[in-house]
Amino acid sequence: MERRQPTRKIAVILALLWLAQAAIPCLANVAVLEIDRLGTPVARAEGVEITLDWPDGAARGQLNLRATLVDAGELGYRWRALDGRCALDRDADGAWRCIGRVKARGASGLDLSLRLHEGALRLELGSGRSRLAASTSDREGVFGLELVKVPAVWLQPVLATLWRDARLTAGSIDAQWQLQSSEDAATLGGPLALTGVGMDTADGRIAAEGIRAKGKAQLRLEDAATRIETSLDLSGGEFLVGALYVALPDHAIGFSTRLSGRDDGRWQVESLRWRDPDALDLEANAMLDFSTASYLRAAELRFALPDLSLAQPRYFDSLAASLGLAGLAMSGSAQGRLALREGDWHALDLDAQGVNLEDGQARFGATGVDGSLRLRHGSDAAEGTLSWATAHLHTLALGAARLPLRSVDGGVALTAPVSMSLLGGTLRLAKLSYAPRGEDERLELSLALADADLGTLSAAFGWPAFSGKVSGELPEVRYENQRLEFAGGLSAGLFDGQVRVSQLSMERPFGVAPMLAASIDFSGLDLAPLTGVFGFGEITGRLDGRIHGLRLVDWEPVAFDAAFHTVPRRGERQRISQRAVRELTEVGGGGLAAGLQNQVLKAFSSFGYSRIGLSCVLANNVCAMGGAGPADGGGYVIVDGSGLPRVNVIGHQKQVDWPVLVGRLKAATEGRMPVID
Repeated sequence: MERRQPTRKIAVILALLWLAQAAIPCLANVAVLEIDRLGTPVARAEGVEITLDWPDGAARGQLNLRATLVDAGELGYRWRALDGRCALDRDADGAWRCIGRVKARGASGLDLSLRLHEGALRLELGSGRSRLAASTSDREGVFGLELVKVPAVWLQPVLATLWRDARLTAGSIDAQWQLQSSEDAATLGGPLALTGVGMDTADGRIAAEGIRAKGKAQLRLEDAATRIETSLDLSGGEFLVGALYVALPDHAIGFSTRLSGRDDGRWQVESLRWRDPDALDLEANAMLDFSTASYLRAAELRFALPDLSLAQPRYFDSLAASLGLAGLAMSGSAQGRLALREGDWHALDLDAQGVNLEDGQARFGATGVDGSLRLRHGSDAAEGTLSWATAHLHTLALGAARLPLRSVDGGVALTAPVSMSLLGGTLRLAKLSYAPRGEDERLELSLALADADLGTLSAAFGWPAFSGKVSGELPEVRYENQRLEFAGGLSAGLFDGQVRVSQLSMERPFGVAPMLAASIDFSGLDLAPLTGVFGFGEITGRLDGRIHGLRLVDWEPVAFDAAFHTVPRRGERQRISQRAVRELTEVGGGGLAAGLQNQVLKAFSSFGYSRIGLSCVLANNVCAMGGAGPADGGGYVIVDGSGLPRVNVIGHQKQVDWPVLVGRLKAATEGRMPVID
């Protein structure tokens, strides 16, 4: 309640100015003027009583102004039990002066000063350093209005008539305005300065703090509409509009508007201009409806961003963060147009020149982005092109590319295949299309990779230093309803063999606890380069295998059926190093057959084998282990030796906790002997 009291004070200046014009000319010993009702286009008063008491021979008199109600409805003010009292005298130049106090029910008092000279009346109300002054003019219905360090909250009722959900919270206002009233309209406006002004809305979507501005403003109140025009230079402060947060710089930003509003809560932004030198130049018009949840019903924006390195931290940091792109850095320049209809976007045109992008988490980036992006939400199609000099996805570097694009119905698609360098090979993007589907979205692509360097790929992902070439293709990839499917599977040439991935899909790939499902088959993999990079020991020969029914939740395996076994190939030796024998023994939880002792094992660097096999079926965090076949006396064969010296590795643990097995594999690949409890 205490905050509401000052907001009523501005009405006093209108009421007293109006009443005093009738009171002061009625000079007499005692004069009383009673008026049941007074009305003008600006305000009305009821129960008015004006009393002048001037004793005979006295140097001064007493002027009392009372009214049961003063209602300036167009400006949002209502004042009850108005009571103004002042001592009236006459100064040397013949002017009448009256100094005293004025108050009303529910409002604190204000200092009152009134002066009448040759028909011109000036009235001031003050409280501390804040002062409101009003004066008449020689034109009927025209008043001067001056505000000096007036608290912004005093103007809350005026704002409430224009925007009922907004609330002024801080700051002060200086103004030199003129109020002109007629039978059908009232106009208020002139020079304006804001210092530290703050405001917010009931839903918290719009807020401002510390706003400084200088310029001019004009408000026109009509029976069916309200018109506002402003032309301001903003400097300093901050504001929030939805996800857009802007911290204004200290230099001047030009801001001008022309608006018209109706009683039903609809506002037409006829023009809006925002000019921030070298950062953002914006022109817009819009239709707002504050009676709806989505108040922006339609808009047309044209913008220029001469220097994105200035505009990005000032205007786009909060928007990027709301999209999961916190820390996004941009440079270069851009311009474009955005159209909105019925609260949703309708068209976007974006022209880029030498734009550089870098994600704050290094997930993607590009340099030298040029071209035109044309997006359309309706049935009319638009075409454009985008190109870049270099780009990367995580640690994968992409070569230069130019993408011809076509947009219709809110989606965008390639109009021709695109090729670019990747990992020393070539990535061919045969298809790329994105389309919204109501609340969901759909992404489709088809790509192929030829002759990529496996060593470069390994370094990019932090893998061991594999060598060789990798090729493969994804004939059809679809993302829809938070599910990513790889129709047709993935085939790749790897380690001089073939790897085939089928039934590959992901659920919630960008959400909480993503789940991946797949089945993997491989054949003819060359074991020498595969094992040589792990510090596992060396095995030569060829490997076939499978990982079927693979399920990963939050990137951790929860189920699979895996089996690996060697296959002989004519002309290729099958040898296993003594270190690899040790590691396979530990992984399988087994031992060396035929009583071969460690000292004998150390005497040889490698052994021949006829077959190697190992399998694991994971369920409920336990691996059911197996090998190349059953072993005599129980267990399973992991390594079936051949020739002399001969070594066999037998596994005995058929049930192994998955964390234990992972520990063994990690120790083996790092060249350490695991500790098994």
